[in-house]
Amino acid sequence: MVRPCPPRPGLALAAMLLVATPAAVVSADAPPPVPAPPDIPAKIRLEDALRIQSERSLALASADATVASAAAQARIAGALPNPTLGFGVGKSWDCPGGGCENPVWSGSLGDQGALAFVVTGVRGLAVDTAEQGLKAATASRSDVLRNQTSLLKQQFVNMVIAARALQFTREEASLAEETVALARKRLQAGAMSEADVARLEVLQLQLEQAVDRAAQATRQARAALAQTLGVRPAPVEFEADGPEFSSALLPPRLSGATQASLTEEARRSRPDLDAVRAQVEQGRLSASLARRQLVPQFALQLSYTQQGSPGNYFTPPTGTVGLSVPLPVLYQQQGQVGQAEAATRLAEVALAKLEAQITAEVAIAWSAMVAARSAAQRGEQRLLERSRTARDLVRLQYTKGAASLLEHLDAQRVHINNQIDYLFSLAAYWTAVFQLEQAVGTTFLP
Repeated sequence: MVRPCPPRPGLALAAMLLVATPAAVVSADAPPPVPAPPDIPAKIRLEDALRIQSERSLALASADATVASAAAQARIAGALPNPTLGFGVGKSWDCPGGGCENPVWSGSLGDQGALAFVVTGVRGLAVDTAEQGLKAATASRSDVLRNQTSLLKQQFVNMVIAARALQFTREEASLAEETVALARKRLQAGAMSEADVARLEVLQLQLEQAVDRAAQATRQARAALAQTLGVRPAPVEFEADGPEFSSALLPPRLSGATQASLTEEARRSRPDLDAVRAQVEQGRLSASLARRQLVPQFALQLSYTQQGSPGNYFTPPTGTVGLSVPLPVLYQQQGQVGQAEAATRLAEVALAKLEAQITAEVAIAWSAMVAARSAAQRGEQRLLERSRTARDLVRLQYTKGAASLLEHLDAQRVHINNQIDYLFSLAAYWTAVFQLEQAVGTTFLP
């Protein structure tokens, strides 16, 4: 009787080493963790707010995770299939000549199409396609920063102007309170009628309502700014310090700029344009990749078989080299090609729409900035000064009996309305500046 023989030591050792040795593990760069809530100083300047946003913005953290995902997809696209290793043992029976009672040892090694993945160019196209996706994700992250920065600046200005409006209405309300107290004394002395005192009290109550509205606007602006900065979960009390927004000065970078020059700059600078252009190129590469996959993706395979041992082989050591090739006779990637071409067309349409949208956004923001700056400068240069002078002169005339109470109240209301209108115009001007920044894709301040 022939005794079974163990497999050849060389084959067994090679199989054991391949199975026991772990492949090198390359860990992908993990996206940054969720930002912790920021520490907001009691008085915050625009530069501080922008720094906090860049470090703690939840919107940017979400965009960073999207970029990390796209980077991982790029790694996946370039990854080669792992080879396959097979090892088996079997037994034959019912052989008339004898000797088949010896074990059958077999081993195989296949490349899983790794060689074809490289030489047919599929890997290169897959990597290029994924890199365009990464480029689009990176540009989209820059676009998130563009929009978030504009939003933060507008909210910062709203808070600064709301605080100025609150300060002004408080001063006017305090002055009205003193006026009413003086009027009541004059009423007791018989030097003023009760109707005149009532008119002064109405003005005081109107100003107190204006104070309440201004305080509410300040709280709302603070809450909106805190949300953009990533404050959670408890509200934070802070003030916005923005002396640069005290007038309608033109930022130096806007000096000499025109609507046409800013539109041209927007076509060069807008990150969302870069993102859509990358999506167009990604669609084209995806279509090329789908067509390239029509090239048969062959797979190589090596195998070894033996039954028995030296001197007593039932089946001698046998090595084979195999090649398997899929035949694209039933399906030729029509669906994948059509899908990629449709995605390309959609991206091209989105690109054309975005170009038209950018032109309109720059025009609208430019027009709003010019109009608001004109109104704010009119208030700064003439209207507020003349309004204040008129109010003070009428008040002086009223105290001397040379002007009526109605004239005094009218001058006071006109001055208050002019001041509030000016603050609205100033807020509208700086809002338009930052909307123009957003439309162009750049920064004018700071």
